[in-house]
Amino acid sequence: MRYLKRAIGIFVIFALLPVAYSASQNITVEIDYGGVQQNRDVEIKWKQGITALEALQSVAQIKTRQIGEFILVTSLDGVEGQAGDKVWYYYINGKRATSFANKNVLNEDDCMRWEYTKDICSPRRREQ
Repeated sequence: MRYLKRAIGIFVIFALLPVAYSASQNITVEIDYGGVQQNRDVEIKWKQGITALEALQSVAQIKTRQIGEFILVTSLDGVEGQAGDKVWYYYINGKRATSFANKNVLNEDDCMRWEYTKDICSPRRREQ
């Protein structure tokens, strides 16, 4: 009887542990439309090698522009960025991303936030 209880205990651990572990393998995608439309938070399943761009594409309609080997997000759900005015920036776990979304591989449980906000990277337009 003691061996049966031990065998059942071991079975439960090995049967349920993978299920519990895989249940936490998600990514949170937050989109802040800068007051243009209602913000969204979506949780998606994480998979090995998923990029920030792929995660975003799974929850929103996007437009992009290619610059060399990189891809710049120009529109999210119809909200278009305008260089020198407002554009789309993104953050991973509260820190501004330092690489383009198509090159940034996410980890499980990452929180990715896209914000439509003032463009601070484009060169200032000269006043004429």
